[in-house]
Amino acid sequence: MFTREILLKNKVPVIYLKKKDTLFREDQIAINLYYLTEGEVKIYNTDSDGKEFLINKVNDHQFLGEPPFLLAERYPANAVIASESAEVFSFNQSLFKKFMLDNPEVHYEFTKEIAKKAYEKTLRLKSIVHQCPHERIINFLKIHKRTMGIEPGEKTIIDVTRKEMANSTGLAIETVIRTVKKMEREDKIQLINHKIYY
Repeated sequence: MFTREILLKNKVPVIYLKKKDTLFREDQIAINLYYLTEGEVKIYNTDSDGKEFLINKVNDHQFLGEPPFLLAERYPANAVIASESAEVFSFNQSLFKKFMLDNPEVHYEFTKEIAKKAYEKTLRLKSIVHQCPHERIINFLKIHKRTMGIEPGEKTIIDVTRKEMANSTGLAIETVIRTVKKMEREDKIQLINHKIYY
């Protein structure tokens, strides 16, 4: 969405992080909005038993923490660097307001990005609350493809682990493994080198 050049031109501070560095923690006050230009960030919650629930993986040229930042609330999840390194631009409130006023052409794109994320979260929630394991996995695969910019009818390798799928769908890993095998037998998906082709 934003180019590196426009961020540097507007003097937005950049931070360089390495794998397993924490960008923000759940319940921390959201004083910054982050824009990832290079790398991958894992967004997750942890329950009282320490089990991780993967919410999302954020890749190049995406925002992190928009709702709590805009509302001056607390981050609802943890954000940790998943790639070997990451380049992240960091806005505070005054810098973000100035940036949007000075660059009105990006305001609409920013609003669309927030709407897209809200829409995808609604689909995920619907999947977790209402559907059987098979439907949850299909819904996860559809959302994952949409996030990657792949058309619904186009098939691709879904490069996620069974554990990541379990965390994202609220299912046990064993349930994901059983359901994926059953879906393969029913020709709903294909497995290529243990990766789902859908």
